[in-house]
Amino acid sequence: MVILLPILWKVILPVFLIIALGYLLERRLSLDVRPISRVTFYALTPCLVFSSTAKSSVGGVGIWKIVSFTLLTTLTIGLFSWAVARALRFSRAMESAFLLTTVFVNAGNYGLPVNLFAFGQAGLERAALFFTVSALLTHSVGVYLASRGQASRLDALRNVFKVPVVYGVSAGFVVNLAAMTVPEPVAKVVDLLGRASVPLMLLLVGIQLAKTSLAGELKLIGLATFVRLVVAPAVAFILAAWLGLMGVTRQACVTEASMPTAVTTTILATEFEAEPQFVAGVVFVSTLASVITLTLSLALIM
Repeated sequence: MVILLPILWKVILPVFLIIALGYLLERRLSLDVRPISRVTFYALTPCLVFSSTAKSSVGGVGIWKIVSFTLLTTLTIGLFSWAVARALRFSRAMESAFLLTTVFVNAGNYGLPVNLFAFGQAGLERAALFFTVSALLTHSVGVYLASRGQASRLDALRNVFKVPVVYGVSAGFVVNLAAMTVPEPVAKVVDLLGRASVPLMLLLVGIQLAKTSLAGELKLIGLATFVRLVVAPAVAFILAAWLGLMGVTRQACVTEASMPTAVTTTILATEFEAEPQFVAGVVFVSTLASVITLTLSLALIM
């Protein structure tokens, strides 16, 4: 209890205060979430992933370990969730929605602030790299999963190349590896827009929570939340040990993998009509429940 209370107070509470503000704004003003989601999806997030990728100072070995960890955790949870979905005979649309909610984590607007508050700048740099890889997966594989329920596989694949985050990540890696200098006016604009995405997406979480109804599909929402908040962290601890992650790299990676369902999944589900109500429900429940599960995970690795 002595360890848990400082974590809850210093790390988790500041994030949830911003989420609560978004919730209250929605209750008071009845905001239209779609324009906010689209601005975040098409403008702010690409700037954030470009900026974090271009500036990353994590060494080569550390980068590949974090990349490998992110890919392996995503693949493992994806296979587990796919097996559950097939065993329960989900429809194609529900299978896509279930995979979206269990595989893709809120590594950016929730994970980055938590890692900064918990582990400082070193944790933020490693979390940013995890987020970059996660964002690339979310906006490629995630877009495919979200759109395949309403589109052919070929059209779903085409949708991947319409998402600007893919190009933001690619450009960021090129700038980093080539040690290029981005012109100062461009760098200032990109950094400013990227920083705006973190509080805006936290506000978006609160707005989405205020709009979410938990009527129906409660058992499936509970199942997806269990996989996201209990199974995924367990897998993360095992893979971190197997890959030999140490120190702040281990702390940041496990913390990122233990995050609740990504808000981006709600954006994707809304954009491509992939059971958006169910996805929003899982975002709601997993976000609230993460107060407990994430506090426990942080206590185990700090």
